[in-house]
Amino acid sequence: MAVGGALASAKIAKVGFSGYAFAITVGLVVGLGCAYLMRIVGKTIAARVKGNSVLIQERFFRALYFAAMLWIFFAGFLGFLASSVLLRHLSV
Repeated sequence: MAVGGALASAKIAKVGFSGYAFAITVGLVVGLGCAYLMRIVGKTIAARVKGNSVLIQERFFRALYFAAMLWIFFAGFLGFLASSVLLRHLSV
């Protein structure tokens, strides 16, 4: 999603091949950073709910999946925002 957002900003900015390559790089960096943070949060929550009942574990993991979906859309927006700002500053 982050790469898609970054490519959308490159399309709006009407940059050339190097601009698209830069936008893809920005999107990959943002996406990998968001994936790393989601992994850390997932491991932390899994460690916290390990000793609880199955019902509580299911509730926590359902909430975690919902939060992950929201985070994916946030990553797309962040990729769009970061690449548009960087493309704007580099094209000047």
